[in-house]
Amino acid sequence: MAFVSKLLELTDKIPVLSGLPTNSVLLIALLTTVNIVIWLGLALPILITHPRLAAPAALSYTLGLRHALDADHIAAIDLTTRRLIAAGRRPASVGTFFSLGHSTIVIITCIVVAATSSALRNRFDDFKRVGNIIGTAVSAVFLIVLCVLNGWVLYRLIQRLRATLAQDGGQNVVYENGPTTEEGRQEAERLAAGQLSMEGGGAKTTILRRLFKAIDQPWKMYPLGIVFGLGFDTSSEIAILGIASIQAVQGTSIWFILIFPILFTAGMCLVDTTDGALMLALYTSKAFSRDHVAIMYYSIVLTGITVLVSAFIGIVQVLSLILNVAHPQGKFWDGVEAIGDSFDIIGGCICGVFLLLGIGSILVYKPWKRRMERKASARVFNTPEPLDRGLESGPTNATPLLHNNA
Repeated sequence: MAFVSKLLELTDKIPVLSGLPTNSVLLIALLTTVNIVIWLGLALPILITHPRLAAPAALSYTLGLRHALDADHIAAIDLTTRRLIAAGRRPASVGTFFSLGHSTIVIITCIVVAATSSALRNRFDDFKRVGNIIGTAVSAVFLIVLCVLNGWVLYRLIQRLRATLAQDGGQNVVYENGPTTEEGRQEAERLAAGQLSMEGGGAKTTILRRLFKAIDQPWKMYPLGIVFGLGFDTSSEIAILGIASIQAVQGTSIWFILIFPILFTAGMCLVDTTDGALMLALYTSKAFSRDHVAIMYYSIVLTGITVLVSAFIGIVQVLSLILNVAHPQGKFWDGVEAIGDSFDIIGGCICGVFLLLGIGSILVYKPWKRRMERKASARVFNTPEPLDRGLESGPTNATPLLHNNA
């Protein structure tokens, strides 16, 4: 408990980490410890006795770290995190379960390839092609559907923000009776998310309701990660490492070969979990948990980014699916193939865009809100109040007070 308290105190002192929820900090700390234990307790003893495995082991871990930055990972984790927050949850482990599901395919593939490398090697290309089609199709459909749903949420948020600003310029719009103590922080975040949910709105037709409820718990990202992993864009890399290791080091045990997918899983799980935690911190920032306009403002900014990103990645994956099935030729399709091969770079760019736009939106928010308040004040000042306001308003609770005082 003392270690946990010191860890939380340390994260509160670091501006970048101060917004992370407690459960996210603990989960990241746990996975960091697991990474260290895997390297020191599992990989190091094997590499000392089999030094020729050091290079492929380091490469496997690097591939895991790199692949976690792939655009489809970031888009899936971000979109699902938004969905669960809107449902009133704090999904700290979305990235963890998605990564574990993805890694399950990697580990199973490595076991099969290491056990039957010579027999499977000749047929692996066909197996990879079928898995790539399935994984890409599911990934594209998932991202495009969530893009459409988040597009609807974005439209509703813009409508709400306009209505709020038209009412009083967003002045003094806070959540009534919102908890402000440390014990009530979780409830404050749930209250903030609940104000932005689409409950009772037109978005929840029967079909959309089923799609929204398909993933209502972080652990349900595990089967989705398995399906995403069928693309074999990473499993093939680890499988090739396994085959190369068997060929390079004769007599290598299958248990030694498994160090490669384990290192891959450790690296990818750590980065995916961190990605999910950062998204959770952005979407549930307690600094704005009582400010209705601030929450809608930042939700519009972040939702707009995720809609554009998911639309771009979904379209690229649809084009990649066409490329894998129909094999069209031309410069356009060469560009599609190049983009598909550079998803790690695209994912890193997406992280950078989120960071830059997040910082930019923070800097712009206060001047923007002051301008909206001035416009609202000008409208109120220039609009003459009708003399018969009390008669037109009807029997309200506010106007009779004037008559009672007369």
